[in-house]
Amino acid sequence: MALHPENKLTPEIEAELRRVFDALPDAELTALAQQDPAFQSGGFRAGNTAAIRSRALQLAAGSQPVSDPLRRVLRMHSLNRTLVGLLSTTVLTDLRHELAALFTPPRLLLAMLVDDRTDVRETAARWMRQEPVFLSVDPAVACTRLQEVFARLLEMAGAGMTAAAVPVTRETWREAREQLEQQLRDTRAEARRLKGVDDRAARTREQLTVRERELAETQAKLSTAETTARAAARERDAANTELARELRHREERLLAAVEARLATEAAAWLAPVQSVAAEAGTPAATSDVLLNRAAIALTRQAAADRHSGNRRALATRYDALEQSLAEIRDALANALHPLPELTTVEGELEAELRRLGGLLNRGSGHTPLEELLAARTAVAPPVELQDLRATFTQLGALGALDREAATRLADALEIRLRVARATTLPMPEGGGPADDTPAGTLQQALRGRCAAVLLIDGHNVLFGLQGRYLPPQGGAAFTGAARARLVDDLVRLVSGRPTCRAWIVFDGPTRSESTPAANVRVTYSGGAGEHRADAVLLDNVRFFKAGSDLPILLVTNDNGLAVEARRLGAGILSALDLGLLL
Repeated sequence: MALHPENKLTPEIEAELRRVFDALPDAELTALAQQDPAFQSGGFRAGNTAAIRSRALQLAAGSQPVSDPLRRVLRMHSLNRTLVGLLSTTVLTDLRHELAALFTPPRLLLAMLVDDRTDVRETAARWMRQEPVFLSVDPAVACTRLQEVFARLLEMAGAGMTAAAVPVTRETWREAREQLEQQLRDTRAEARRLKGVDDRAARTREQLTVRERELAETQAKLSTAETTARAAARERDAANTELARELRHREERLLAAVEARLATEAAAWLAPVQSVAAEAGTPAATSDVLLNRAAIALTRQAAADRHSGNRRALATRYDALEQSLAEIRDALANALHPLPELTTVEGELEAELRRLGGLLNRGSGHTPLEELLAARTAVAPPVELQDLRATFTQLGALGALDREAATRLADALEIRLRVARATTLPMPEGGGPADDTPAGTLQQALRGRCAAVLLIDGHNVLFGLQGRYLPPQGGAAFTGAARARLVDDLVRLVSGRPTCRAWIVFDGPTRSESTPAANVRVTYSGGAGEHRADAVLLDNVRFFKAGSDLPILLVTNDNGLAVEARRLGAGILSALDLGLLL
């Protein structure tokens, strides 16, 4: 510490030190600043006493030894000037606990630490290393102890203040001493008695507080119990009233319930019968029209799609063979003398039907749900195929689809996705961009008509597409989930299209790279400061454009980065251009 190098000031001593500095007159602070070399530099003007006071407190509480002028000022305005400086080290040691009880430990220690005697400062430092520093002494006992030690000094001081006409003899001194000792004994006995009374009163108050608290809790419980009892009584009365009412009217209610049930059952029986009768009485024009439309649609589908036409031809052949097999079996079941060739033809028909059924997936045990999902997969637009994949997964987890059905649907969905990727690509409304624009180049690369490198300013794209990546309720900072979703979107967009390679760069404290797909790379820039990802993106543009005509496309809304990348030969797309494809 500043006042002694071996010990650190306690918070209590620092508080006493602050009190001494707060009480220093401005004139003495000005004089201290003129005498102490620590204030000769740093712009401490004589009139700026607040700064001088704060600096003096820092010097006194710091780790460097204090100067003699500062120690002298502290000595003059602490307990040292009026008490500690007048007592020897021996007296201070003998009366340490009593002095601390009367003047408080922090004030006594501070007065000893600023003393000009080395042995006094060493004594205070040694005390501070002890536990406890001072024993707890009653102030009255401390006063008595000090009076006993300084009795002669106090007697002489009192004698000087009284009239000189009363001589002090040994006998009078002894009588006065005996009287004082008797008074002291009486005072101590009274103090002990009063202390016992105070202790008993304190215990009585504590017991009274506990009893009052218990009484309040009991009253609260009693009030709650009374409220519960009243509520239970009301419920009991209501139940008794309802029971009496039910007993009076149970037969009427039972009869009414039976009649209502019979009416409901009759309506349930008659409604389908009436509906069927009404439908049977109407002409079959609607059904005939639907049958004609279905036949025309199947014919057009067979003409437009070779696979559909082939399946229809096989289905017609399967139905004819199935009808012939039914006729053969009917003949075998009803003939009196069946021919052997009927049995031979039956076996051949069964074998042919099994072969055609395998091609047409007839008799495979497909559930209506699987057939419905397969039909939806066949006609779903490309943008809904990923949603169908999630639906298949959820139905499989719920047990609505068995493993074989889920596998068949997944295979059909994958074939549909491949066909969609090879033939179409989602385009913004109003048609696609021209081929010579950066957006058009990206479209061509995704269709497999040219090769391109797609660089993405990750966090800039997240901010540009907040409606997609920022949760509806939450903070404005993007979490790892938002970054992961952007990566998943890019993987879904370019995976399976080797002519387009995507590289996403995020700002990050640590440099790291990962490849979630064969043609998708994710990089965290590492380093410190702003625009860390910009430097990585520009380095990639320079690398790919060096001696190559490969189209380099950068997705960003940062105008400064876009200008520099365009100067290096990269094509610029906005975050919205990319969002239209996700």
